[in-house]
Amino acid sequence: MLIFKSLSSRNYRLFFAGQAFSNLGSMMQQVAIGWLVYRITGSALLLGVISFSREIAVFTFSTVAGVLADRYNKHKLLMVCQSLVAFLAIVLAAITLTDTISITLLIILQLLFGLVSGLEMPSRHAFVNDLVTDKSYLTNAIALNSSLFNTARIVGPALAGLLIPIISEGYIFLIYAIASTIVVFIFLQIRYTPPVKEPSERNFKEEFLEGAEYALKTKHIRFLLFFVAAITLLGISYTVVLPIVASEVLLGDSVVFGYMTSAIGIGSLIGAVLVGSKSHVLGLDKWILAGSITFGMGLLVFSFSSVLWVSLGALVTTGLGRVFIFTGTNTLLQTLAPEEKRGRVLSFYIMLFMGALAVGSFGIGLITDLIGAPLTLLGSASGVLLLSIYYAKNLLLLRKRTYRAMKQSGIM
Repeated sequence: MLIFKSLSSRNYRLFFAGQAFSNLGSMMQQVAIGWLVYRITGSALLLGVISFSREIAVFTFSTVAGVLADRYNKHKLLMVCQSLVAFLAIVLAAITLTDTISITLLIILQLLFGLVSGLEMPSRHAFVNDLVTDKSYLTNAIALNSSLFNTARIVGPALAGLLIPIISEGYIFLIYAIASTIVVFIFLQIRYTPPVKEPSERNFKEEFLEGAEYALKTKHIRFLLFFVAAITLLGISYTVVLPIVASEVLLGDSVVFGYMTSAIGIGSLIGAVLVGSKSHVLGLDKWILAGSITFGMGLLVFSFSSVLWVSLGALVTTGLGRVFIFTGTNTLLQTLAPEEKRGRVLSFYIMLFMGALAVGSFGIGLITDLIGAPLTLLGSASGVLLLSIYYAKNLLLLRKRTYRAMKQSGIM
């Protein structure tokens, strides 16, 4: 099947398998952490603080990681980072199961998880390009990665929501620790020979500034980076308040919370399959616009709804829209950035995304405590729809610059 064509590469198949365990465990862990914090504190603000802690750490370290990804062996960097993730997951499971967990310890662990994620995410994204032997399959590989992530977003939260009342959050964390350890052993099987690179005579600061100058002065790349950051700041942080909506608006429990997160995953999976069916990057700029409008409208309906099935349908729509936005942007950036700068461009993408998500998560938690979830979500939806209008006004200019860059690089 065409949707699986990038799996013809052995190394990518192994990477895909490792991602399957990693994503499923991570989705289960996120639901368990969100529900644990809400169960202990009942505070939207603290939900935002917990999310902020991880995301600000990713933001802080992702730019350094971009230089590492361009300079060193991506496979080895991923192995070290994944091993650290497994260790931290074991610690989280242990302190929860021994009932020594506290909000302070959770914040510390979230900071550490974020640090490791910030260091490995640029390498993980750029590594896909190295693993796919036929570069015409790159769009498919990125979309397939997104499909895998969103399948985990469907299965993981629903499974966690069902299991939390039965086995508690601590055993969910233990499952994540086991899954993370399995990923280490799978990644060990990848046979990777890094491209030969001339030893750099520049220091980290010089390489970082070179990447920053390229990203910020290349107009179409700069536009995509800041558009994604704005969408994330205003819209994507809505997931922080899902436990509040599940409990206070829909009058549900952890099972309802799991269904809500899974609904986002269903929409995201549909979106990833649709994007993955594309045979070329041409036209992805329009998909980003369609995704922005779809996401904003879904969030708008969700902000008004107090009926479970309507809320779940709206969340499916938000999932569909967000995949169009982020898979489209990721693919365009990977296609347009030169190989020697790709890791740094992706690190700025991750840095801006995580920085906006950190600020947005803290802000939406604070505002929700003040005015409630429905009004906060209404404001987020309005902001996303206004950004869609701004994107539409700049679409023609973006398309001209993108096509020009693709011609110069020999892509078309």
